[in-house]
Amino acid sequence: MKLSKLVILICMGVVLSAIGVYLLFGEGDDNELIMPEVKDAAERTADLTIEDIHYVETKGEKKAWELRAKTGQHFREADYTTLEDLTVTFYAEGGRIITLKGNKGSVKGREEIEVSGDVVITSSDGYRVIADSLHYSDEAQQIVTDGPVTLEGKGVQVKGVGAVVDLQTKRVSILRKVQTVIK
Repeated sequence: MKLSKLVILICMGVVLSAIGVYLLFGEGDDNELIMPEVKDAAERTADLTIEDIHYVETKGEKKAWELRAKTGQHFREADYTTLEDLTVTFYAEGGRIITLKGNKGSVKGREEIEVSGDVVITSSDGYRVIADSLHYSDEAQQIVTDGPVTLEGKGVQVKGVGAVVDLQTKRVSILRKVQTVIK
């Protein structure tokens, strides 16, 4: 069975962390290393629970996107990972950088990312998008939301419901109930 890059990186991190703890503290209670404190049912069924996540996805020799999160739980069979306090940085064509932050998120097979809770997208050219939740599709190269959204930047503020951020065309579309304020 072929394991995804994410599972391999997570496993390496867990193993290195366990070795580090063992080397620092010597022989201790093995149960503390093997069975971390379980706080809810989702963690009981997760194959891996990790902290301080850093993952980089490349296309060819170029960095496509980078994910950082405070904590995560990975479910191997479903190739699904839940995340807390995450930041995803997209490296677009022409050197443009787009950063997405949120309280909670999930990654499905490295191609689909969901983010919710105080979601903010900032671009290196001065724009900011604020939403309750977003969905990123690697195949479509788009970030989409159906909820309320605010776009700010370069003397303009646009509010509406629903949005599509196309990373290839570098366009942001507000879909409904659009209100614009030019400053």
